Amino acid sequence: RTYFDVDPVANTSWTVEYVAARHYQGEACAQFETDGCTRNVVERVNLSTGETERVWSRFTRRIPSGRYHDVDRVNDTHLVVADILGDGVFVVDTRTGEETWRWNANATYSRTSGGRGWDWTHANDVEGLADGRIMLSLRNQDSVVFLRPGEGLVEGWTLGTDDDHATLYEQHNPDYLPREQGGPAVLVADSENGRVVEYRRENGTWTESWTWRDARLQWPRDADRLPNGNTLVVDTHGDRVLELD
Repeated sequence: RTYFDVDPVANTSWTVEYVAARHYQGEACAQFETDGCTRNVVERVNLSTGETERVWSRFTRRIPSGRYHDVDRVNDTHLVVADILGDGVFVVDTRTGEETWRWNANATYSRTSGGRGWDWTHANDVEGLADGRIMLSLRNQDSVVFLRPGEGLVEGWTLGTDDDHATLYEQHNPDYLPREQGGPAVLVADSENGRVVEYRRENGTWTESWTWRDARLQWPRDADRLPNGNTLVVDTHGDRVLELD
C-alpha cells in the first residue's frame, strides 16, 4: 500500500531493495490489542524481470504513518532499521528475525523535546557507515545523530539541536559524504526550511558549506550526492526530481 525508501543493490544493474507497508484488520491482527495492524516488509526486486524476494517482514501495531521509513544494509545478513514508534534504531538478523542491537532516543533525549505522544522523535532515516557507525535522523528533534553499535551515541558528532531551526528544521534523508567525496560531511533535505544544505565536519564542529533553493522548491524530501559530484533532489510539493550542478 505504501512505499518508503528504495536503494540500489550493489553490483547489479536493475535490482533494488525497498521498504513497504500494508494495513490489515481482523484475524491478522489477533496478537495486538487493537483491530488494526501493519505488515512491514523489505523486498528485493529485479525491475527488468519483476522477480521479487521478501528479505524481511514484521507485523506491528498500526499507526497513521508507516513505522519503518528507512532500512539500510549492514551486510548480507543484517539490516539496520529506523523505528518511528520505537523512537530509535535496531539491527535485525534477516535469517532469524532477531534484533541483535537497539538504541532508543530516551537514552539521551528528554521527553520534553521533539513531538508528542507516539510520534516523539519520528526517526525517519538511517544509514550504515563504512566505519561501522550508524547515522540516524531524528526529525522531531531537528537533529542527525551518530551511533556506534554496542556503545551508543558518538559524543560531539550530533548535527542540529531541538528547535534550532537555523541549522535544521524537521529534516529528511541525510546523506553521509566520506572523505573521498569531500567530507566528512552530511547532505540534508532540510524540509521545513525549504532548502538543501550541506554541513562539513571541520575542526570537530559542523560548518555549513553549501546550500540551495529556488522559488519552486517546496518541502524537499531527499538529496543525494551523485558519483559525478552533482546533487539529485526530490522536491515533494514542487512535483519534480532535479539534478543540480
